[in-house]
Amino acid sequence: MSQFIGVDIGTTRTKVGCYDADAGRLVALRHAPTVVDPDPWGGRRDATRLAASVGGLLADLLADPAVRTADLAGVGVGSVGEEVVLLAADSTVTAPVLAWFAGHGQQAKATLGGDNAWTDTDETFSVFKLRWLAEQLPDRLAAARTFTSLADFVARDLLADHAAPVFLNVSHASRTGLLDVRAGLLRTGALPDLGLGTLSLPDLVDSATVVGRTSGAGVLPAGVPVVAGGHDHMCGAFGTGVRAAGDVYVSAGTSEAQVLLVDALPDVVEPGLDTGVFVAGGLRFVHRATPSGRYYRAWHDLLYPGVDDATMWAELTRVVDQVGPATIEAERRRTRLAALPMDVTRAHAMVSLLKGLAVEAEATTARLGRLGGIEITDVTVAGVAAGWPTWRRLRQDATRRRLRFVDEPEATVLGVAVLAQYGVTGRADVPVHLTTTRPRGGDDEPD
Repeated sequence: MSQFIGVDIGTTRTKVGCYDADAGRLVALRHAPTVVDPDPWGGRRDATRLAASVGGLLADLLADPAVRTADLAGVGVGSVGEEVVLLAADSTVTAPVLAWFAGHGQQAKATLGGDNAWTDTDETFSVFKLRWLAEQLPDRLAAARTFTSLADFVARDLLADHAAPVFLNVSHASRTGLLDVRAGLLRTGALPDLGLGTLSLPDLVDSATVVGRTSGAGVLPAGVPVVAGGHDHMCGAFGTGVRAAGDVYVSAGTSEAQVLLVDALPDVVEPGLDTGVFVAGGLRFVHRATPSGRYYRAWHDLLYPGVDDATMWAELTRVVDQVGPATIEAERRRTRLAALPMDVTRAHAMVSLLKGLAVEAEATTARLGRLGGIEITDVTVAGVAAGWPTWRRLRQDATRRRLRFVDEPEATVLGVAVLAQYGVTGRADVPVHLTTTRPRGGDDEPD
């Protein structure tokens, strides 16, 4: 009779959902925009306001007749990985949260000069956001004692116990630039190198660790276990059954993440790929992000402003065989459309883009397979786009591998809830339904 709550703080939307372990599905869901305040570098967030938004969503969720408050057995929080919150000794927030996709980190990384120990570190990682705050808002950084991830800040807020230790889950630590991924430990001497020597490191905890119980002073009833979550893509992978070495997961969101799970990291990891600790099982991952969703959104807003998705996909379906794939230059963030017909329409341009993104995804899968020394035969794919048959077809046409499409559109919030179940009970359902598609000529089948 247990129910578990998952909180997913995404790039554009924050979702809270209640997973019923007996029903094997999400029985209630609420969502709101993840507010970004504009600034010259691309955006920042207010952590306190965001935590209040989560509290409001949870209050609304608890009022849903499908949610049985007495049966709540755990709550977990996941979020985008690189966004961090600075905290003073009294747990007050001292600085804005810099949006993971914004340009603060790029600017801060540039101030380090040419060849240095951080040259190969992704500019979106948390260390560069912290360095930007040290350079641009030094008083705010000086007022801070430590930091944590956005998800762990909200999880700690749910405890309603500000005397609780400040913790950072290892999944999010993987996106800071401060984690020795092979050892699974934070690098204690790294902060002074970045001008951050006044900060102390938070307590590192494994994802799926119970970090405390709610006091009853907040929106949740007293005694509910709060579980450390993780990076949103990794939580989604866990909830869809991607949990073994050799498994590959594609999360098609604002940033399309592709993840290969491994028992041990390869000796050399190529530029453009990054690594981390998975949310369970002692596994590591190799990851590549492609801004596919941002490409799509830019072209959608240009070609289909104000047009509902059903109308757009109907147009695309009619011309799906009339144009080739665009060339995606992901590292340069450029796109070259294929040759278009004389009577070109907006649908031709959009189909060319989507075919190009499908080809790019297949190239990433092949790259991960070579790096891991394995033959990848199956790929699990999740995301709102995966609900459209034409999008599935475009992805399948670009590969000879079998694709397993997740039919649950909110795979990440479900994954966070299932991770909470795992943290509390030691077991974890795989409640999603998947549809496996095969290269043209094969039969599709439900799993």
